[in-house]
Amino acid sequence: MSTISESSTKDMSMPEREQWLMDRGVQIEKSDDASKVKEATARSDLSITDQIRKLSLNNGIKIEGVKFVYIPHDTSKPISEVTLPSRVVESLGPSGDLLPAYVKSFFADGKTIDDHLFREQAQKQNLMGGGTDEPLKVSSQAMMNATLAGSVETFPLVRPSSTNKHQGVYIYLDEVGMLKNLPLNFRASKIAGQCGYNPEPKFYGDIFIGRVETKPSHFMHNINIKAEDVINASSDWIVNAPRENLEWTKALDDATGGSYRKNHQSDVSDGTDGVAVQVEKDGAHSFSWLQNSDEIEVTIPLLSNADVKEGKIAYKKLIKTSFLRKKVIVKYDGRLLLELDLYEEIDIDGCTWTLDKDNLVITCEKFEGGKIWPRIE
Repeated sequence: MSTISESSTKDMSMPEREQWLMDRGVQIEKSDDASKVKEATARSDLSITDQIRKLSLNNGIKIEGVKFVYIPHDTSKPISEVTLPSRVVESLGPSGDLLPAYVKSFFADGKTIDDHLFREQAQKQNLMGGGTDEPLKVSSQAMMNATLAGSVETFPLVRPSSTNKHQGVYIYLDEVGMLKNLPLNFRASKIAGQCGYNPEPKFYGDIFIGRVETKPSHFMHNINIKAEDVINASSDWIVNAPRENLEWTKALDDATGGSYRKNHQSDVSDGTDGVAVQVEKDGAHSFSWLQNSDEIEVTIPLLSNADVKEGKIAYKKLIKTSFLRKKVIVKYDGRLLLELDLYEEIDIDGCTWTLDKDNLVITCEKFEGGKIWPRIE
């Protein structure tokens, strides 16, 4: 993956810089896009709002253009395909991601912003004055006016890179959905989790998922993504997304001298930098784990707190471990403590365990070394 160099862009003109950023997955909405979309969708059945309305009436319409996916927050409603009309592509493009401008009107739903939530978030984002009693620098009414015509936030599920044929997949959501008290979209959060984001991000209200491509045409443009590509967790792009996101984060972190990871708390990798991840399982034994690029380490308490208080100790002879290519099984005194289905394969011959007081510490070499797993399971 190529690194990002400030010196490579400082001599560019503004249009060249915009194109450079778009080719690397950065979303840029141009000021005149909205008016062009309005003109191109003058025929009502070409607007995104009308497409969604007809879906709810089971009266889909055939439109020529690029397919993308609509995911309602209401799980009783199906995940469906909608279309970015060819007329819009001809009017706006084809360069750049046109979906933010196209779906913008869908989020112009007239719902008001919750003033209490706004004040909370404004304080966190330093939009307030020095104290809580000072007036807001930005009022909730000003925010509502600014988003009256719709406001779109773009979230990268995976960015274009050489490992995915330079194809990126993005979520498009209402930028102020949380402030409008819109319901959580659990299906969208689950998809983001499948792409390696841990904890799963929260998305509010209905969302869209679209795909872009930056090569071989040398400029970003929208391409088809089908509903089945999003629904099927074994789709290639979902399976590969966690690793590609990690590589992208690492490349950007290296380019920024480590500041990117420090400033982004919702990272896609767990168990790194010597910070153990505690896992609590319903109806099962808890454990913690660490990793580096070549191995994982899992720590399991063998005794309950009550046993420890009674002065009981753990015995090696009561421990039984089984290592499979993608599973670790632990039993103690005949009781199943852990049956862990692993994210990727381990080298069975490179698995060992030790007893550290009352804790069983398991170390397993990764079958394919040199990689950070986004999660343990």
